[in-house]
Amino acid sequence: MTYSLKYIMSLMNPELLEVALRPLLEKIVDEKLEPHFAELISLQSISAENEKPIPVKEMSVILGISVSHLYKKCNNNEMPHHRKFGRLYFYLSDIKKWMND
Repeated sequence: MTYSLKYIMSLMNPELLEVALRPLLEKIVDEKLEPHFAELISLQSISAENEKPIPVKEMSVILGISVSHLYKKCNNNEMPHHRKFGRLYFYLSDIKKWMND
């Protein structure tokens, strides 16, 4: 008796699947995508005098990583960030400088 992948996936608990796959996906992001972050950031145009803080969700889209992975990097002080009124913000100029160092 053979089961289709679709059937097997329908039997799995989504929360357990997320817990099982998250470390693997974060490793893939770190190894494969992180070297390209500098290029992605450099494509973003900014003017320093008009720079506005970028919230977490928007920065995660810019970098192409999950919000939770972004929080993890900030909690480990792996990237520049700012906290204001208990919220996390980023400045693109800081991120560009960090990526070029």
